[in-house]
Amino acid sequence: MTRKNFLFVLTLIAFLSTTTSAQVPDKQKVIAGAERAFEKYTKAYVGPAPGCAAAVSLNGETVFEKAYGLAELEHNVPNTPQTVFESGSVAKQFTAAALVLLQQDGKLSLDDPVRKHIPELPDYGAPLTIRHLLNHTAGLRDWGTVMGLTGAGRGERVINQDLALDVITHQRALDFTPGAEYSYSNSGYNLAAIIVERVSKQKFPAFVEERLFKPLGMKNSSWRDDYQRLVPGRAQAYSRQGNGPWRLNMPFMNVYGNGGMLTTVGDWMKWNAMLDSQSLGAPLVAALETQGVLNDGRKIAYALGLVVDKYKGLKDVSHGGATAGYQTFLARYPDNKVSVGVMCNGTSPSAGGIAASITDEIFGPFPEAPKTEAAKVSEDELKKFVGIWRNEKTHAPARFVIENGVSRWSGARVVPMGGGQFTAGGNQLKFTFDKDDKPVSAQTIDSDGEVTRFVPETEWTPTPADLASVKGDWFSDEAGATLTVAVEGDKALIKQRPATSLPMQPLYKDHFGVQGYVIWFTRDKKGKINSMHVGASRMRDMLFARLK
Repeated sequence: MTRKNFLFVLTLIAFLSTTTSAQVPDKQKVIAGAERAFEKYTKAYVGPAPGCAAAVSLNGETVFEKAYGLAELEHNVPNTPQTVFESGSVAKQFTAAALVLLQQDGKLSLDDPVRKHIPELPDYGAPLTIRHLLNHTAGLRDWGTVMGLTGAGRGERVINQDLALDVITHQRALDFTPGAEYSYSNSGYNLAAIIVERVSKQKFPAFVEERLFKPLGMKNSSWRDDYQRLVPGRAQAYSRQGNGPWRLNMPFMNVYGNGGMLTTVGDWMKWNAMLDSQSLGAPLVAALETQGVLNDGRKIAYALGLVVDKYKGLKDVSHGGATAGYQTFLARYPDNKVSVGVMCNGTSPSAGGIAASITDEIFGPFPEAPKTEAAKVSEDELKKFVGIWRNEKTHAPARFVIENGVSRWSGARVVPMGGGQFTAGGNQLKFTFDKDDKPVSAQTIDSDGEVTRFVPETEWTPTPADLASVKGDWFSDEAGATLTVAVEGDKALIKQRPATSLPMQPLYKDHFGVQGYVIWFTRDKKGKINSMHVGASRMRDMLFARLK
């Protein structure tokens, strides 16, 4: 999970042109800023509830460490700065570092074909390298998303590395040609950990312990390679629905590489101190911070397990994470020698939001961003964009709505810029028109320059004949799943044994939304339904065939 997943993503674009002096701040200013920010959250805390731990370092020295809330609700055990949390996807930089070390040992190259080390991976007809895995440019479907189609995905069954590998190697297609796009996928980092094991002839946790944890004195860090292992001082993780009761939400998995690292905010500061001082070598740090480059030459923010970006004019090297009820964020401002780490054992408040608050208090106030006047566009003019739009890549819906005079695109507030151009949630949003001035397509452009195209669709109400034509059992060997489309009255449902029954919400012709997935059907030349497809953000098109 990257910075784009956290609350302060929307401020990035506005401040890209702002300059902030690359100075090392005064120690007392850093401490005072961290204290002010963290106090806001401790004052708002209402227990008994989980909480967070935070640490800030300056010039490699930890100058602030505090925690609040409970590490374990049942026995009223408090969080402390020494509490062990699961770091989620922040672990990815450690996996990437392990591969860089093996490259420095001369045992592999990041530009090796993945199949050189994992020959059981299908040949997708285009070069797929280790670097593609680490940059999230491989096009691999995310194994967790695929497994969700079985009715027992992440959080619903015990998963180990062998099972994850089996799911990945059963995928006969990619979402896109390697290197063509950026798309976050845990699958690449599971394969990366497996490559470390096969090349080093050591178990992945042992290799990282020997080459990274021990040299850096990270004595409180380990890997969740056995979810039943007792870990002294570990916080339990919790989640809740709305204002309902907190419930245990622990990751009972034995997969690692994509995540699975157990650590403390203090150990995180030791890691970032190494990155600042380059005590394990400048080449290691340079490799980790080398941003990915797509086939068309565009540079993306994602490097090797790290996002290299700007935050309000500050060079920012960071990553966020979330696993079950844990959520985390680790940021480093290398020009200013400051690091901020936050780990939480509940699904709220946001770890990224706390980290942003600490950063703002340390470095703020910031110069005001240049203000761009919104174009004056009448509501009648805006109404021409209202409706449902289909993402050409994923088939997922986007909606342009006007609510109480406010225009929104998929929930993000739309700001008119004139000529059919807008901003929406930090992205550019552009429409093209036909000769009658009717919008016929839309596209969004994100901060990496990635273009996503949409076409207008008509809201669809299926007829009884439409529903009858998709009814039946559908199977995918790649997913290892059977989905049954049942019809009850005027509604279609996805059913799976033993008790899954999910409503299929009609979107547009032959398309349905089902609990985070889009299901669509294609027809033969005679107009008869001949296949079913399932898509999601990390798995664009899983083909299902009708069982006879």
